[in-house]
Amino acid sequence: MSKNHNEIIKCPECGTEGDFKVWESINTKDDPELKDLVRSGELFMWKCPKCGNNCIVFYPTYYHQPDAKALIHYIPDAPAMAISFMKELTHDPYDEKIKLEKGCRKRVVTDMNSFREKLLILDHEYDDRIIELQKLFLIAELKKSEPDKIIEQVYFNKEKDGTVNFAIKLQGEQWGRAEFSSGNYSHIAKTFKVALAADDEVIIDTDWALAILEKQM
Repeated sequence: MSKNHNEIIKCPECGTEGDFKVWESINTKDDPELKDLVRSGELFMWKCPKCGNNCIVFYPTYYHQPDAKALIHYIPDAPAMAISFMKELTHDPYDEKIKLEKGCRKRVVTDMNSFREKLLILDHEYDDRIIELQKLFLIAELKKSEPDKIIEQVYFNKEKDGTVNFAIKLQGEQWGRAEFSSGNYSHIAKTFKVALAADDEVIIDTDWALAILEKQM
């Protein structure tokens, strides 16, 4: 179920206060219009009614997309309790009568870029665990070919023309691009099939990928 409440926001520019709707829980089956508003970032934007200043408001939320069997909890600086709760969760976070779909993929993300990336991966019907492993191998290849460059982050990315690739953030606020290979994706999926079948983690990131790789070796 979707759940929201209003909070008072103060503009950091002029100090004017105004209402802001905080979505504690988003269910795209109940409110399909929220699906695009989450992806555009509109649900996290507030515009000052006086000076027109646009502010990004970061707040925790559960994003549930039943048709994709996915539940993502965006919570900045996630405490251990939130992670444990997510692992054990079998129902809607706000209604025990609403059971999660069989095989529902549960994830916890702690920053907005990772949240948006998970949604993009979801839209392309990929497995974020395989994507994360693919990024790990990509980083290893780049370090071999361009050892002088320091890679800070890699994101699954979609261009304006609809094609997907990996966006690479380098030290010094520089950005690059690398090809997304469906062949590599399929190979990794096959290689790590057993390990992934036994995995039940909810935070899927670089540390998770390194741990899976170590188990495989």
